[in-house]
Amino acid sequence: MRPFTWLAPDTTEEAVALLREHGSGARVIAGGQSLLLAMKERTVGPSHLVSLGGITGLAGVTTEPDGALVVGAATTYAALTRAALRGWHGVLSDVAGDLADRPVRNRGTIGGALCAADPRFDVPAFAVGVDAVLRISGAGGDRTLPAGEFLLGNGLTAIGQDEILTAVVLPPPATWDAVVFEKFRHRVFDAAIVSATCALRRGSGATPAAVRVTVAGATATPVVLAVDAGATGVHAGEVAAASVLPDATDEATRYRRELVRTLVRRTVDRARTQQGSA
Repeated sequence: MRPFTWLAPDTTEEAVALLREHGSGARVIAGGQSLLLAMKERTVGPSHLVSLGGITGLAGVTTEPDGALVVGAATTYAALTRAALRGWHGVLSDVAGDLADRPVRNRGTIGGALCAADPRFDVPAFAVGVDAVLRISGAGGDRTLPAGEFLLGNGLTAIGQDEILTAVVLPPPATWDAVVFEKFRHRVFDAAIVSATCALRRGSGATPAAVRVTVAGATATPVVLAVDAGATGVHAGEVAAASVLPDATDEATRYRRELVRTLVRRTVDRARTQQGSA
């Protein structure tokens, strides 16, 4: 690991100013689960680390008047597992509690997972799956971005050098009536080979009004699929396999394609079951 200078601002404004002052040599650090590993492997070598640990308000969970869930970017996975989240928001707790191991969950943060932009990570996949919105603060002011527009590729995001991700906002409970997340993980490295999210909104009858299916892990960014509201899990799985990995010419890709088909079928069927029992 190359030498670096540790900076500990007290406010978001101070952190942004430090990022601007030190330019491309500065990196934000919260839990450090991805960044420190990259620094040890010397794939990155920042000269300055700007810590978010001392900034009040960047960790914790609050609810907006309309029911939207605001999760501070520095909130750890462990804190999310302990949060008493209602309705489908509780799936976020399940996702956080089922990744990696206890040391990682105690240190890793929801914002860190999004900024790492690893296609195998669960939090970015789930955020895109439920159409979450990200809050960003920077030298040019505050802005918001849908999670799907924030993630640009493996390790790439839309955040600027002098910007900080401050919060992840899950839409109000009424947005979805059922949300299901599933993944098939590496046996040694916990991250997903493929994951799938199905978010479903109830219609007036047996057919849902909307079905949002998102597949991650198989491509550089999560893929949101256009699935007919009346589609069965089997049909949705076939659509997903053909759309996400149309050219399965080698054994590894064919394996992932079968995982896409299976996980999408399962998530759609489970979401429909939840809808029927609600």
